[in-house]
Formats: sequence, structure tokens, C-alpha cells
Amino acid sequence: MTNSNLNAAGKMNAQHMKVIVIEDEQEIREFLVSQFQEAGIETFGLPSAVNAISSIDEIKPTVILLDHMMPGKSGAELITELRRHSKHSEIPILMVTGLNSEDEKVAALELGADDYVTKPFSIREVVARAQALHRRSQSSHKEQQQNLSYKALNILIASHKAVLNEVELLLTLTEYKILCELVRSNGQVLTRDRLRERALGNLNVTDRTIDVHMASLRKKLGDLGNDIETVRGVGYRMHS
Repeated sequence: MTNSNLNAAGKMNAQHMKVIVIEDEQEIREFLVSQFQEAGIETFGLPSAVNAISSIDEIKPTVILLDHMMPGKSGAELITELRRHSKHSEIPILMVTGLNSEDEKVAALELGADDYVTKPFSIREVVARAQALHRRSQSSHKEQQQNLSYKALNILIASHKAVLNEVELLLTLTEYKILCELVRSNGQVLTRDRLRERALGNLNVTDRTIDVHMASLRKKLGDLGNDIETVRGVGYRMHS
């Protein structure tokens, strides 16, 4: 494990940022760690996702930078494991991937990644995206810890569950995030840009992809799905 030697008076924000880089290629891992440290960010490197949970428990990172394809345990498998546990479910994850198609990227985000960068990457972009995830996580932490409700729907944030008429809905992670944002918008229009930022990890998806997710969510909500109103050319709102 590589630990930065930065002191507390470094270039840190008020909310201390701490990154774990999980990458099996030593040269890439050490480069990423050094560049984050150069930016004044406390950073640790792990060579494998195997047994990474114990290090995450110990270090308590505010952002995880995760390679997609690794021997022993893939990045996707580690994300699935992290998202099963409430204490890890809100850690922002930036996936480094060689995936190129929109469907493959959406699938990675469905697993629980918050954003992604593709190889070969710009190190400035990687650091900037990690910092953006950290800021968003810190600023919305309090808001995200509050359970949400709308009519007979209850969203239990800590356990990532949506319950309608006392029955848990079987939602994908993206559908769950969209639903949370719709309810939080409190009748205001939720733009497609906000959906891309909050539910699709800034992925440059087409409006058609967003519409497909929304159609699936409406169907799973049953009659309550009729309350999701399409605002032509803008986005959506939860309108009773």
C-alpha cells in the first residue's frame, strides 16, 4: 500500500479528501497515486480488489478510483460487494475502463459506479472528476441521508430501498437514483442534464437512453408512474 506523506496543512479542502487507487498494473497505479499526491490529495494504492474491503474499512476513503478489469476480482465484482453494505454504499467510485460502447458504460454505472474515464486517459481529467465526485458527495451527504416519501412511496436511503404500499420495488441502481431525484425535486422540473449528473454519472447518453430508463421506472411504479410527467424539451417532474 502506498501512503502519501502530506501534512494536514496541504492543499486540502475543509472536507478532507482521501483516495484509494485500485489498479493491478504497478506503473499505472504508482503514476496515479503520485499525480493525486501532487495535487495535494491523500492517496493510497492497492494492487488488487481481492481483500480490498479491509483496506477500505481502515482507510475510509472519500473516493475510490477503480480499474475495471483485474485478475482475481474485477472492479465490477468489488463494486457489487461494496454496494451491498450500507457503510460503503455512498462512497463515490470512479471507474477506469477500456469500455467504449454506450451500453457497456451504462452497464458499469448500473453496477454502482458514479462516473468513469476511458483508457487512455488524461490525468488532469481523472483528478478533476475525482475531485468533482468528492465535492458532490460532501455537499449532498446530509441531504442524501434523509429518507424520502411521496404518497404511498417510501425511499429508505441507508438501505437503498424503495417501498411502495409496503412492497419493495425491484429497481436497478439507475432507476433508484432517478426516482430519488424525482422525489427530491418536489414537483420542480428535473432536467435531463441533472439526470445525467446525478443518476448517470455525467455519461453523455442520448435522450433516448434516459427515456428508456424512465419508461421502465414508470412501469415498476404502477399507477404511481402516471405521476411522472414529461416536460417536452426539458425533462421530467413528479407531479400529482
